[in-house]
Amino acid sequence: MTATPDSTAAAHPNTTAAAEPQPARRPARILGLDGPRGVACLCVLAVHVGGHNSPATVSTYKLGLLGQGLIFFFALSGFLIFLPMVRRLFAGKPMPDNRSYAVHRILRVFPAYIVIFLFANFVMRAVFLENAAASEEHFTDAGLGMITDPVTLLGNLTLVHSYIPSMLQTGINPSWSLTLELMFYIALPLFASIAFALQRRTNLSAPVLALIPVVALFAIGVVGKLYTASRVGPSGVTDPMLLDWGPNEVAVLSRSFFSLADNFTFGMLAAVIFVAVDSGLLKGWVSTRMRWWTGLAMLPVAAVSLKLIDDNSRWQSTFVSLGSALLILFIIAPLARGQNSKVAQWADWAPLAYVGTISLSVYLWHFPVLIMVGRFGWMQGDSPVGMLCNFLVVGAVSVVFGTVTYRLVEKPALMVARKYKSGK
Repeated sequence: MTATPDSTAAAHPNTTAAAEPQPARRPARILGLDGPRGVACLCVLAVHVGGHNSPATVSTYKLGLLGQGLIFFFALSGFLIFLPMVRRLFAGKPMPDNRSYAVHRILRVFPAYIVIFLFANFVMRAVFLENAAASEEHFTDAGLGMITDPVTLLGNLTLVHSYIPSMLQTGINPSWSLTLELMFYIALPLFASIAFALQRRTNLSAPVLALIPVVALFAIGVVGKLYTASRVGPSGVTDPMLLDWGPNEVAVLSRSFFSLADNFTFGMLAAVIFVAVDSGLLKGWVSTRMRWWTGLAMLPVAAVSLKLIDDNSRWQSTFVSLGSALLILFIIAPLARGQNSKVAQWADWAPLAYVGTISLSVYLWHFPVLIMVGRFGWMQGDSPVGMLCNFLVVGAVSVVFGTVTYRLVEKPALMVARKYKSGK
């Protein structure tokens, strides 16, 4: 999961719409996104806790749906990371500095990840030595321990392990999503640079330019899914679980940016819509009734998503990402018009917003923590009450551990990144 976008981005007036009167005050920040990020993090935590210790409960009550919270992270990354670039396009400014961007992205992910991985591996000895889908057994430590093989260790430390079939789902098994995030971090400025270059050389409007990276990444995801589907037959693998997560070529493709790039694009599109409204370029009912139409659109999107999830379709994440982007706009719609949003205020309920703030650390800690909690004999049985108890224990311990690494590792690293940016 985790999804690892920065803390809530600043919202400021766009300077290109000088002829359009702007509200006197804009919100100092985009409210309403940290709380939902916290909810998404807890959903992923719940499905992993349940999947390992309460599989019958998860199956009976269809709680595997909670795992779709991870897709919200991808859509939110697309929104928050693309948003500053879209603002600059609309303002006619040059592209953000790539070195500052790279430093910020690296320091956002690697310090916390490396510290947590090393502790989970060498101290807790609670990481997967081999593919989790092939080796994990409910209620046990099967396949878990301390990685000593230097190649596997290096692959995990550098987050390239998810692109090597034999290493997929080793280490902290949810870390595959960080590999996906890193590829998005790399691809986004490459395609955004095309838009900024065309801005200098053509008369294309800012919205059209901003859509270039969106369309490009969406096309990559569609082509990747089609190609991955074409490799299922030749692979000889028939188990759906192994096709999605096993140590084989199809699973690597299924977890790769090549197949999942489109999961970021709907959040990116939401960023374009948000800035278009914020700048006064997008008016009329699309702007004034954004909460109405996004809320209405979520209903059929949710229905299609549920059907695709039930069919185990590789297109399920595409529609969940679309629904996530609609939810983002639903929450923040009034903020684009310089108005207050009660929904955004409620969404950022302090406890959930706090989990959202430390979500990267919580996301990385929770699986090693649930293994350790099981070793201590603190886990309850496979029942709804047992799963709830397990969730509360693992969640509480993960938040404590996450708080420590956020305070001592994540936050200092982000401060370094901000100082680097301010010094450019």
